[in-house]
Amino acid sequence: MAVVSTDKWLEEFISARKLARKKELNSLQCSILCERLGEIFQDGLPEEIQFSLQQQGLFLPNEVVQLEKLKKNNVWDCVEQEFIYLQQKWNGPAVPIYIFPITQQQTMTNKNGVAYPQALFLFIGEIETRELQALFAHEYNHVCRLHNLKKSLGDMTLLDSLILEGLAECAVQELYGEKWLLPWLKNYKLEELLALWKTYFLPHLKLQGVEKHRPFLYGGKLPLWIGYCIGYEIVQTYIKNHPTHHPLSISSQDILAGSDFPLQ
Repeated sequence: MAVVSTDKWLEEFISARKLARKKELNSLQCSILCERLGEIFQDGLPEEIQFSLQQQGLFLPNEVVQLEKLKKNNVWDCVEQEFIYLQQKWNGPAVPIYIFPITQQQTMTNKNGVAYPQALFLFIGEIETRELQALFAHEYNHVCRLHNLKKSLGDMTLLDSLILEGLAECAVQELYGEKWLLPWLKNYKLEELLALWKTYFLPHLKLQGVEKHRPFLYGGKLPLWIGYCIGYEIVQTYIKNHPTHHPLSISSQDILAGSDFPLQ
């Protein structure tokens, strides 16, 4: 079973928390949840794993865990069925899938996901079934793409990251329709994206290391979410120009060359 039974882990944590003192909750979450993830994070310390996952959306140890609501919505079964379908559709790898409640500190969204070459994590609150499917499809598409690229996250170029996000959102659109696309993908006209592409992105396409790509993807000094929007349009225009090709296994350079975005 690709989807790990983290509902059982959460039941264990909730039961143990009832008997624990407040100052013990942090270490309790580390021991019951994060120690079990050591192999995924190359035997990292549980405290390091906990910090990394909390940055992505893992609930805080003292927060109410809405486990029964997640069970009622059948999130573990839903993701398992979607995995079976998409693994066959994309000829993807079998990786462990971990589902946890999202922190209540996250007020901007009720979901988040993070994909690694060797695992996938979903952090969710109250969520519609189709929304959950779209979230999983986005993240599992990342896993499949990383599997095809055969690169470490440190070796990924900025171009690889742009195409990674573009492929994932185009997959969501193909599977579930525009309603479930990230809402900011339509914030900019193509002409605006091309101007920013030439000035800010073209000179840095070979920049390696996914952590270095964050300012380009999320914006800040650049417009918000601009890298996601550019990646999406690159892949969209490639698909438009090559409707019979399946871009998931095509190199980032060839996708760019077949798109409407200039190479220089």
